[in-house]
Amino acid sequence: MKKILLLLLISNLILAQQPDVEIRLVNANVGTSIIYNQNQVNEYTASNDAGINTILNSYGVRSYIIKGGHLYQPYSGRIISIVGVFPQQFVNDLSAYTSVVESARISDKSYFSDALNLKLVNLNIGTPIGYNGNIVVTNNTSLNQIFQNNNVFYFAQLYPTSTSNVNLRSYTAVCNCNANSLKADLNNLISVIESTDNVGAAYLSNNQFEKSKTTISPNPFLNIFSIETEEVISKYIIFDSTGKQIVSTSNKYELDNQVSKLQTGFYILNLNFENGKASNYKLVKK
Repeated sequence: MKKILLLLLISNLILAQQPDVEIRLVNANVGTSIIYNQNQVNEYTASNDAGINTILNSYGVRSYIIKGGHLYQPYSGRIISIVGVFPQQFVNDLSAYTSVVESARISDKSYFSDALNLKLVNLNIGTPIGYNGNIVVTNNTSLNQIFQNNNVFYFAQLYPTSTSNVNLRSYTAVCNCNANSLKADLNNLISVIESTDNVGAAYLSNNQFEKSKTTISPNPFLNIFSIETEEVISKYIIFDSTGKQIVSTSNKYELDNQVSKLQTGFYILNLNFENGKASNYKLVKK
């Protein structure tokens, strides 16, 4: 029994430390994750951008997943995890694709590469008071120097409405840097920083495929399909198996007209809703 528990512990540790290449997209809708499958077997994830797919294919990538849970809201949906060990040239190729990729770096699958949670020693020391350019300024000179060195542009309380002293001393910091370098600098400032932790990632399954509130039938379909949903749809977008956008319309009649002309195969339907949400759905044309 002890051997089994030890093996499980080792296995979990290996998974927790699994490396990835973390990229940040310029736009959450361009380069995002979709399911790619030619014959409904050996399913894997890819991008909805042909240029990124060319890079992924050249390095044999089969896992391209949205890395969700970033606490800086403008990054929502823009962080992608490419799990595995890859050469630096792979990172360089992604970084050079600047029209779609804002940044790329080797990271840890379990954490974000640019964010930390931290706790101040004193509620009134190290609090943000403004900006110097795009860099956060606090009421502590030593912390300001660390933020300047590591390009910290976001620093906010995790629980701003709490009445607990411990919670009010808890902050999230986001930087244009490697979070581990920022962590090392902060841990040396023991007069201001009580503790630091990496921010864990939550993996969204291909942009939340097939939510229960939306039903598409028939699927597989011959000419057209119906969509039953509690939400108001503002836009219909269809991607082919290479990630190329082939239909974009806000009119269901136009959607029906276009899908009736599609060739037999596998497609992705992206629905944009009036509440600002978006979801992807697998489609099969008979």
